[in-house]
Amino acid sequence: MKYNCVIVDDERPALKLLTAYINKLPHLKLVASCEDAFEAIAALQNHHVDILFLDIHMPEFTGIELLQSLKQKPQVVMTTAYREYAVEGFEMQVTDYLVKPFSFERFLQAVNKATQNLNKAKNTESNSSSTETLSDISEKKQETYFFVKTNHKMEKVPLHEILYIESMREYVSIQLSSRRFVVHQTMNAMEEKLSLPDFMRVHRSYIIGLNHIQTIMGNVLNINGKEIPIGGSYRKSFFDQIEML
Repeated sequence: MKYNCVIVDDERPALKLLTAYINKLPHLKLVASCEDAFEAIAALQNHHVDILFLDIHMPEFTGIELLQSLKQKPQVVMTTAYREYAVEGFEMQVTDYLVKPFSFERFLQAVNKATQNLNKAKNTESNSSSTETLSDISEKKQETYFFVKTNHKMEKVPLHEILYIESMREYVSIQLSSRRFVVHQTMNAMEEKLSLPDFMRVHRSYIIGLNHIQTIMGNVLNINGKEIPIGGSYRKSFFDQIEML
């Protein structure tokens, strides 16, 4: 599952940094990058937004004023160089408050808080519902398996059996514990089907099942005898995730 994110900041360096941080995490998707609150309002109307990274100190229309104008709020992570706004931010029940400049590790803590809150809210809604629609049932099934088309038939792929997925240009190879499928699919499409904490993209050409890692040596991990490289742009987020498991 991917979480849609919007950044609102009138400083270009801050926009650039947050964009880079978001792109490091495969379960996040940046749907809009806004330089003022007015752009942000349009983005929030045009997209389903899970996490809003919101600068407080902006001209004309501040982050606090934007937050006060929202009837339905996503998870809000405030970003600012001014510590004095922290109390006001938390009074408005924001998820977290990042003081510039902040590290990727501190950013990751904020993201984890936000995703945990989103998952709790989703579970609460699920438990409070007395009936299930067909789409609800389908979504639950999708969390444990999916189907791929191969050799003129549909094959069931249980998620817990996936060791790794390897890119083969216009195809992907899905290596399971007992068999292998080669299907006409993109890596990005596969990422949409898989999500943390069970799966992670570690290289442009590889998505792995984190539970199946046997050894890690330097920038190479081993799964069932297969040596898989960890790409430079994925290294930091991979080891951060490994530490949380």
